[in-house]
Amino acid sequence: MKLVTFVEPGDAAPRVGSLQGDLVVDLGRAYAATLSNEPFAAEMAAVRIPGDMVRFLEGGPLSMQAARAADEHARGCGRDELIAARVAHAVDAVRLLAPVPRPPKIISTGGTYRSHVDEVHAQKVRLDVPDYPLAFLKMPSAVIGPGEDIVRSHLTEELDYEIEIALVIGTRCKNVRAEEWRSVVAGITVVNDVSMRDIILAEQSHGIPFQGKNLDTCCPLGPCITTLDEIGDTGNLNLELRVNGEVRQRDNTRNMAYDFGAIVAYWSRVTLEPGDVITTGTTAGVAGFHKQRPDKLLKPGDVVEAEVQGVGVLRNRVVDERASPSPSSR
Repeated sequence: MKLVTFVEPGDAAPRVGSLQGDLVVDLGRAYAATLSNEPFAAEMAAVRIPGDMVRFLEGGPLSMQAARAADEHARGCGRDELIAARVAHAVDAVRLLAPVPRPPKIISTGGTYRSHVDEVHAQKVRLDVPDYPLAFLKMPSAVIGPGEDIVRSHLTEELDYEIEIALVIGTRCKNVRAEEWRSVVAGITVVNDVSMRDIILAEQSHGIPFQGKNLDTCCPLGPCITTLDEIGDTGNLNLELRVNGEVRQRDNTRNMAYDFGAIVAYWSRVTLEPGDVITTGTTAGVAGFHKQRPDKLLKPGDVVEAEVQGVGVLRNRVVDERASPSPSSR
């Protein structure tokens, strides 16, 4: 399945759905349809498939089983029938949010693709890579969804992009063995680890970078969570980032120094919870530090597309902070 969080026309409440081609299936309504003989079908469906993705994941196997039954039910119905019953919508008729609009935690792993580490060193920026997958935290408040604007803050002159694959945790866990990582991960999604290189350098001289990775809108996430059964070989996934159609980054997970199992094993020393997101590092091709490639730095009007095989395309436009509404008005 490809799980999404969406808002339907005329309603502000988020709902959990699944992508089926150009349709978004409302999994709550679809599951209620499978319970047509139950007098409280809608209420039962709301318990198994709530509108909040974190609560849905907290429902564990029972909620996932209900979602699969709902998804399968929709596949057996006609498109017109689904739309008429509001069990599905055309994807362009709804607003997709980040699949996990506010993850409890975002653990952002770095240094996993040697090519990116090498390009950072070539720019004479210190990046000590230990013998474990290093990481920093990104804030839930930085998350935006597909189609939302990346706002270039007036505080930076070096706005950069980083495509990454993100793992979405599906169950509360701790000290997970590397070979058992799939049992705790609900699926994978796409993240663009938007970075302010000049702010990072200023912070790095005094401690750990924070604002350079956490200003508003610097964590685009989406468009969906693809469950692992649909992904196949996670050790052989293509990822590619384009700016205005130009390929800037392209790689494959087989070139990672630490695979997903190693990353989950190490960072599950911290208790992980449903809805937590662990990003898995970027590859070479970023604009870089010290205005190394000034023509590659993101500017207002740019359209960034981050694509991961089996998941889809996360597309966001860059706007200037002065032309963007304040967070309170969004």
